[in-house]
Amino acid sequence: MLLKARINIENGTFEEWLTFFQSYSAQRSKYVKDEVVVKIGENEAQVSFEVTDIDGLTELSAADDIRLREQELGVITDFID
Repeated sequence: MLLKARINIENGTFEEWLTFFQSYSAQRSKYVKDEVVVKIGENEAQVSFEVTDIDGLTELSAADDIRLREQELGVITDFID
């Protein structure tokens, strides 16, 4: 399943978010492939990827440490066409 998401970072910068996002790339790679990150602006990114295990990705995305850091950064994720 191919997905594309727009990431808004309300309490940080693209670079801060990217550092966080890359910090768990090894874990994410178990559930997605062909991930592409594009900087849209200082507080916005677009990520596209192919999901290989939706249940695993859902579980990873719900992990306390990931959710906490997303809250700190004010991350809002919207899936787009």
